[in-house]
Amino acid sequence: MTKKPTSLSDVMARKVSAVTPEPEVKDGETRTITMRLKPVVHDQLREMAFTSRKSQHSLLLEALNDLFQKHGKPPIAL
Repeated sequence: MTKKPTSLSDVMARKVSAVTPEPEVKDGETRTITMRLKPVVHDQLREMAFTSRKSQHSLLLEALNDLFQKHGKPPIAL
């Protein structure tokens, strides 16, 4: 018998973790940034992730590497 969720936050926590798994990293290895995107930009990024079968995260890292190369820096975003 499965245990029923006790609150909406329990349900949402399960859905979020199932949809957006966090990459496995050790503490201190990464930094978090927040981006604010217009809905049309967000929708296009989601569509690209879906059609390419890549995560939005990996697409953004790819874009960062392109930006680094454009400015003469090595592509180091993993």
